[in-house]
Amino acid sequence: MHEVLVSTSSGPRRFQIDESYLTPLGVSPENASNSLLFVSSWLALLADSPLTSSRKPPSLFRHFLRDLCHEGLKATVLRFTRLSHEFVSSHGIMGSLSSTGEWCDDFRNTPVFFEYNHYYKTGDVGVLRYIYEFLNFGKKLEYSDETFYEVAFRDWTDIEIKLAEINRPRSDILSMKTILRTILPTFTIEDYRPKLGPGSVAEKGLSSRIPKLQRLRYDALIDRFLFHGHIGRYGMGEDQGLTPEKVIPDPSQWTPARSEVRIPSEQRFVPKNLKVARSIGMEPNDLMYHQQGVGREMNRLIQSSCLGKFIRLDDQSINRRLAEEGSYTFAIDTIDLSAASDSVGFDLVREIFPPSWLIPMIVTRSRSMNTVGGLRHLNKFAPMGSALCFPTQCIVFTAVCIYAACIYAYGKSGAECSFDMWLTPSKVKDAVDLFGAFNHRSERLLKPLAVYGDDICVDSRLTHILMSILDRLGFSVNRDKSFTGSQSFRESCGGYYLNGTDITPLYYRIKGVKKRLTASHVASHVDLINKARARGRYNLYRFLHSSLMSWEPGPKTQIPYTENPDSFGIICNKADNSHLQRRLNVAWQRYEFQCITISYTRIDRPGSLLWLIDKYEYTRWWTSRNDSVETAKAVRRYDTRLAGLRWRWIPAEN
Repeated sequence: MHEVLVSTSSGPRRFQIDESYLTPLGVSPENASNSLLFVSSWLALLADSPLTSSRKPPSLFRHFLRDLCHEGLKATVLRFTRLSHEFVSSHGIMGSLSSTGEWCDDFRNTPVFFEYNHYYKTGDVGVLRYIYEFLNFGKKLEYSDETFYEVAFRDWTDIEIKLAEINRPRSDILSMKTILRTILPTFTIEDYRPKLGPGSVAEKGLSSRIPKLQRLRYDALIDRFLFHGHIGRYGMGEDQGLTPEKVIPDPSQWTPARSEVRIPSEQRFVPKNLKVARSIGMEPNDLMYHQQGVGREMNRLIQSSCLGKFIRLDDQSINRRLAEEGSYTFAIDTIDLSAASDSVGFDLVREIFPPSWLIPMIVTRSRSMNTVGGLRHLNKFAPMGSALCFPTQCIVFTAVCIYAACIYAYGKSGAECSFDMWLTPSKVKDAVDLFGAFNHRSERLLKPLAVYGDDICVDSRLTHILMSILDRLGFSVNRDKSFTGSQSFRESCGGYYLNGTDITPLYYRIKGVKKRLTASHVASHVDLINKARARGRYNLYRFLHSSLMSWEPGPKTQIPYTENPDSFGIICNKADNSHLQRRLNVAWQRYEFQCITISYTRIDRPGSLLWLIDKYEYTRWWTSRNDSVETAKAVRRYDTRLAGLRWRWIPAEN
């Protein structure tokens, strides 16, 4: 049960959300704990309207709960999400009578109609941000539904069939091939550094690094093409000095006697939102180890080439900045694709990538997958979950954008004339230079280009050409989530902008909510508490704070307060931590507090480390000795995989 204390026009009011709401809300037992916490949080957010001069009456909160029970939680969240999309999409459309968009009567059936009416009359950006946030609060709700997986598998199968039957125009393939052979440097593996993957793999029981290292096996294809191949014949390893001794923690295991038949990737489905699930592939341990090395080399070569201007695999800020600019200049459009990772076909990659890239990419990819429908040969190049998936799609979509720039600059199309008659390497290089460049009159030739996965920010003059090429190559442009032309809303890489104003909503993203606390629950719960405080959503902040502190196992749930936003804890102005047990550590001459922290599994007792771990850690340290400290920026702050809750003594901040 959750008790929500909210501010109303009649003073503070308490609402109790307990299990009696589950049946009216249409919530299944496996989603019960998280759904009740979400509904309680949503109720608290409803009291955080920026129009504080007119607090909401208690009856409005009761009516909101009544409507939730009548319509159902899932249906309500989806309706509000659709309404939020229509709300922002209507801004700036040609012929609109108001800068705040056309009047939308559907807001009458929402608890934020008062705010919407105020915004429509005044254009108050703070009110708009709150409306958009309230409507989207449940968009990322963690919700499990078996029917999602059935739909996801059907969609996955349809894409596989489409990839097998698609007939791409030969002129487009030749053009893409010329572009990639012009802009991509020769693939080298002199600095090849494979590593273990961060997540689960296809083999059962291999969730941590010790069993993963013990199960590393010899692979004949990788050995032939990466370690003993010769440039000009097959592979590349021996000519570039790569040997198993340099990258395999225990080279004695890298023998044909320890070889095994390659196992296929394992299909899994993970919830994406309240409508669909996402298909991912759990790669075999051996392949993931080498995919990480090939993916790292791909990233290094991208940054050393002209592609580095357009692709940052560890930085989404460029896309967000261009989306912000496009929202008020209309000169940059944001393009989104549907099922982009699954739609990059193996045949497409094989036809357009240079041979030096194809060798390591092909020998480390999975060729088949165990699905709910049985073993399937993969027509896609790499499923989501493969370390090759993301960099490959970034390169492909960047090449498509450059192709569109070539057509725009030279007035030709590969579908209209012979490939040999118009597209040359020199023209490709000139087209690349158009992005972000200025002419002699200081006029920008083309706006900067940014590609992050399937999030594309491109000059609006190229949008029509770009969409046409994508359609011909078999990709599906999500036109509902692509914002173009005179629309004053843009979205890319999680950044939402309207007329140059950041309206990125606060999502409910608390994970792993169960009867007892888990590491993922605590980390995501604390994160949402801090974000609510930063945005001034104090009713939501107080509820989330009290709910976490009163969670099972009761009084022992003690989370530290902190003034440092880079450390774990609930951020506050003065972190006295008087609620925690305190002691003086004589050895270190400091005061310490006992609290719950998030700790990762490790073996730190003398003599308990396996010898294989020592070899792996030494290999990882030796091969990464020249890495820049900038790589640390890519580490996610709230990554709780393989983590657990631990009682620890931490130093006092003062």
